[in-house]
Amino acid sequence: MNPRTTGILVLVAAALGAFIYFYEIQGGDARREAEEREKRLFTGVEPADIAWIELAPGGVSAAKIERREGKWQLVSPLDFPGDAVAADSLASTLATLASESTLEGPGPPEEYGLGDGARVVRFGVKDQQHELRLGKDAPVGQGTYASTGSGAVYTVARYKASSFDKSPDDLREKRVLDFDREAIRRIEASWPGGKVVLVREGEPAAWKIVEPIQGRADEEQVETLLEDLASLRADGFVDAPPSDAEAGLAPPAFAIALESPGEGEGAAPRVVHFAIGAEREGEHRLARGAQPSLYLVPKARLDSMPRDLAAWRWKQVARFDMTEAHAADFFFQAASGDPVVIHAERGENGWTSSPEAFAEGKLEIALAELSHLRAEGIESDAPDESSLRKRGLAPPNAVITVFGARPEGEKAGEGESPPPLPVLAEVQVGDIEGSEWIAARAAGDPTLYKLAHGFAEQVPVSLDAFRNRFRAEEKPAAPPAEEPPKAPEESEDFPAPGAESP
Repeated sequence: MNPRTTGILVLVAAALGAFIYFYEIQGGDARREAEEREKRLFTGVEPADIAWIELAPGGVSAAKIERREGKWQLVSPLDFPGDAVAADSLASTLATLASESTLEGPGPPEEYGLGDGARVVRFGVKDQQHELRLGKDAPVGQGTYASTGSGAVYTVARYKASSFDKSPDDLREKRVLDFDREAIRRIEASWPGGKVVLVREGEPAAWKIVEPIQGRADEEQVETLLEDLASLRADGFVDAPPSDAEAGLAPPAFAIALESPGEGEGAAPRVVHFAIGAEREGEHRLARGAQPSLYLVPKARLDSMPRDLAAWRWKQVARFDMTEAHAADFFFQAASGDPVVIHAERGENGWTSSPEAFAEGKLEIALAELSHLRAEGIESDAPDESSLRKRGLAPPNAVITVFGARPEGEKAGEGESPPPLPVLAEVQVGDIEGSEWIAARAAGDPTLYKLAHGFAEQVPVSLDAFRNRFRAEEKPAAPPAEEPPKAPEESEDFPAPGAESP
């Protein structure tokens, strides 16, 4: 084919493809969107334009919600923060509600349920008020009769019509507390018989306990609590609260105050209060947040709220990145004789150990457990030598040290020993106390920690434990090779092959 003709055909094909894309595909989407807009019952209204919405569903109390300073507020039948998700959904549905069909020559409104018994939705856009009336379900299809006061009767999607059947409680903010987790700088928590005060300070910022003791706080516990409080949702409301004694709030089972800096220079700090009551009949407890009404929250939510000092304290015994671990020493005190040290090292083909080998996978599991080891509790802040001896920690039954890789370029000089590997973690392990917890310490930390009993299932805590449950089984020695049977010697009693019998 002529190259010029081929080029012309390519250009024609490209032009045709562009026409199909821009007109049929993109243009088709634009045309469909324009057609849908033409079917809208309230043309020219966008969700963000709606300033207030009033619902009067049949058989349900009327409710009105409006925008105030960018937030939704329930104003009737009571003043209460509005549920932004529910209100935004209503606004979007109203603005985009489209007719699926228009009745020709409709009869009286009562015929379609659009008279006095209709469900009514009113809303305001700037200085204009609009009304939507919803009636019976159409006998054919999945539509519901609707009108806007113009005299016309439409059918709209039934599922959209049902989205307006909301009670006042459906429009209330169910989030109990509203605060910025990152902005919290002080926490004061109390429970019957106990109290703790924490502050967040330093660079990088870290949580510290300042009352009733001084010490590092459990960062994970604090962040988990703040997340739980931020996500706490009410299952219901009590708008005429009983006395604190009747509500179980005198004193509460748990109370907390979250303080963050005020807005603007010299502004007073912002403090958010929360309290949850004692157990009561049913599946809920009463809780107090920022509103005069009390909230109904599930009983189980109290379980995640720390109510003893040890729960707030730092309990990270060891923490390191497994990818940075290069070697490890497992030092065990022997019942008799010299201690035993098992050295493990990571090579190109994975982890190996000597002079005794871990069973397949056991070493990796042990190191993974050590990489994020947290204690269940604290036995003592500064135990004396006698206490440590009773717990199997003077000397320790086992000492596990995990090393990182030697920095590149760090080499020993001529005639010198190589520099030591950096220590990522060192854990001293003592006795198992009553099959409930294991005594342990971290190098450089005087605290005596309580490890969960399950720790011994993942990490060898003694030489006996290693040899009974973690060591690789020794392969039995191969039996000596048997010598091949010798050929029988020739004798006069046996004739030679081919010889005739006498």
